[in-house]
Amino acid sequence: MRNIWSALLRSIHQAPQFLLLVHVLVMLGVTWFFADVLLPALLALAGAYVLERPVSWLQRLPMRRGDAVTLTMFLVIALWWWLLATLFPLVWLQAQAFWLALPELTATGRQYLDQLWSAQPGWLNERQLSLLLQRLEGQSLNFLNTLLASSLTGVAGVFYLLVYLVLLPMMMFFLLKDKTVLLAGLQQQFPASSTLLKPVWRQLDHQLLGYIQGKLLELVLLTLCCYLLFSLFALPYALLLALLVGLSVFIPYLGIAVVTVPVVLVTIGQWGLSSTSSWILFCYLLLQLLDAYVLVPWLFGRVVDINPFYIMLAVLVFGGLFGFWGVVLAIPLASLLKVLLQTFAPESG
Repeated sequence: MRNIWSALLRSIHQAPQFLLLVHVLVMLGVTWFFADVLLPALLALAGAYVLERPVSWLQRLPMRRGDAVTLTMFLVIALWWWLLATLFPLVWLQAQAFWLALPELTATGRQYLDQLWSAQPGWLNERQLSLLLQRLEGQSLNFLNTLLASSLTGVAGVFYLLVYLVLLPMMMFFLLKDKTVLLAGLQQQFPASSTLLKPVWRQLDHQLLGYIQGKLLELVLLTLCCYLLFSLFALPYALLLALLVGLSVFIPYLGIAVVTVPVVLVTIGQWGLSSTSSWILFCYLLLQLLDAYVLVPWLFGRVVDINPFYIMLAVLVFGGLFGFWGVVLAIPLASLLKVLLQTFAPESG
C-alpha cells in the first residue's frame, strides 16, 4: 500500500501541471507578502508588457531592438513629463479645491434632502441619514488632513517620488532591452517541458493584452466625453471629475458607483435641483449606459469571456487579499485562474 501511495505522489509531483501550479502559487504568495516593496517592480513589469507591442512594431521597420526600446521609452518619458507639467498640476489644484469644498457640498446636499423630507414625510429615515451625512463630513475632513500630511513635503514622499519618476522608467527600459536574457533565466525555473507553459501563456497573453488595450481606450474615450459634458455645463472640477470617471473603468462595478457620488454632489451644489442638473445627470447616465452596453461589449466581448458573477466574486476575493490593487487586478487574475483551470481540467473522452 505504501508503494502505491509513493508511486502516486511521485507521478503527481512529476506532472507538469502540478509543477506549474506550484510555481504560480509561490509567485502569488510572494507577491502578496511583499506587495508594498514589490509594487514599483510590478508596475515596471506591467509597463514593459504593454510597451512590448510598439517595440515589436518598430522592429518590423526594420529597427534593432535596442534602438526600438530607446525610441519607445523616449516617447513614453516625454509624454509622461508633458503630463506632469501640464495636466497633473491642474488635476492636483482641482483635487485640493474639491476636498476643501466637500463639507459645503455635503451640507448643500443635506439641505435638499431636508426639502425631500418635507415634501415626502416618512419616505426617508431622517435620523439615520443625518448621522450618515455627519460621518461623511467627518471622514472627508480626516481624509483631507491625511492627504496633506502625506504630501510630497516629507523625506519619504520625496523618496517615493524619485522611485516612480526615475527608477520605474529605468526598470522598464532594462526589462524591454534584456527581455531575451531575462526570459531565458525564468524558463529555467519552470518545468523542463515547455509544451504546457507555452499554450497557457498564449491564451493568457491574448486575454491580458486585449484587456489592457481595451481599458486604456475606454479610459481615454470616457474621460474625453465626460470632460466635454462637464465643461459644456460649466461644472466645477470638470477635469478632476472626468479623470475620476475614466479611471473608474479599472475597478469593475464598484468604480462607477464610487465616482458617481462626487459627480452628483458637485452638480447639485452648483445648480441645485434645477433642470440644468437634470440634464447633466441624464447625459452622464446616458454616457454610462453607452459605455456599459455598447463600448464594453465591443471592446471585450471576445477577450474577457468571464461571467459577471465570477468577476464580482474575483473583486471580493482579490480585494480582500490584496486591497485596492486586488480590486484593480481582479479581472486579469480571474483570467489567469480561468486559463489554469482549463489547463488542469481533464480532457473529455
